[in-house]
Amino acid sequence: MIRDEHIEAAVAQGILTGDQAVRLRDLARKDLAPASVNDGLPDPDDEKFRLIGGFNDVFVTIGVLLLVAAFFGLASVLDFRPGLAVLAMISAWGLSEFFSRRMRLALPSITLALMFAGATGFLATSFAALLPSGADWADDRGFRLWIPLFSLGVLAGGVAHHWRFRVPIDVAIAAGGLTYAVYNGIGVIAPDWILDNGSALAAVLGLLLFASAVRTDASDTRRLTRRSDVAFWLHLLAAPMIVHAVIPLVAGPVSALGTGQAFAVLVVFALLGIVALVIDRRALLVSGLTYAGIAIGYLLSQSVAEGMGLSLTLLGLAIVVLGLSAGWRYLRRTVLPLLPLGSLRHAVPPAS
Repeated sequence: MIRDEHIEAAVAQGILTGDQAVRLRDLARKDLAPASVNDGLPDPDDEKFRLIGGFNDVFVTIGVLLLVAAFFGLASVLDFRPGLAVLAMISAWGLSEFFSRRMRLALPSITLALMFAGATGFLATSFAALLPSGADWADDRGFRLWIPLFSLGVLAGGVAHHWRFRVPIDVAIAAGGLTYAVYNGIGVIAPDWILDNGSALAAVLGLLLFASAVRTDASDTRRLTRRSDVAFWLHLLAAPMIVHAVIPLVAGPVSALGTGQAFAVLVVFALLGIVALVIDRRALLVSGLTYAGIAIGYLLSQSVAEGMGLSLTLLGLAIVVLGLSAGWRYLRRTVLPLLPLGSLRHAVPPAS
């Protein structure tokens, strides 16, 4: 039977191209899907994404991180950031040709995609000095200009890297660059408006990213193709934006937490849990754990001895996380039939 390591060896020896390897894997997954669905064996994790194929992935990633550290050090010493940003972009692109396009190493591909987009972002910030304001990044206006320029650079880098290498995280990198460019661009144009409405805007942008992730998931409800990995990274980007914007809007600032606000946080967390169950993605729950912990800790502090609140809070969160992990499939089979999903039911992963 042909395994992943055989395909990777064929790519490394030039027998297959990177694109052919991807299509061959997709074909194998599709051919095996009916057997894996009907054999009655539970899949231990419905939310899979490829991160590490072997220790070589880790070894290569360490080398990439050392290269990034070297470029940062040289940039601070030589004070020639644009030139070193271009050098970092060229290095990331060249290494991606080998480790991403030919060898298909997952973790190095993710790291190189981030390196290329980050270098593109830093190169874009060099244009701040050419603006009429002549703003320095160290002052307030210069810093507010620096962030949207960096975000636009990240957007361009993500799009370019995805065009060539099709690494799943590229889509999330480009979407994140666009999102933060819009948010911080509005902050430059209307700083007073963003102070009053920043949380609402972040919630809207996060929901747009979430909708894009759900739409991508709907095109592959069996999670058999790379679209599932693309959706994973989009969910990972959207979840903290939604949670960190919506919970303060509903329950108020954490610094002014009261009993009513604590219960409101837990209600929102429960609703996020239902959404997570429906779409079979856990990113919303992970992003909401901090707020749930703060709310539980506050409620416990009103009724237990001082010093025990933290331990009991951690115990409660551990029970919630481990209970959801163990009963995730059962909960999905129980909850999904009870929800009025209507025509959306075909767009969510099956519960069985």
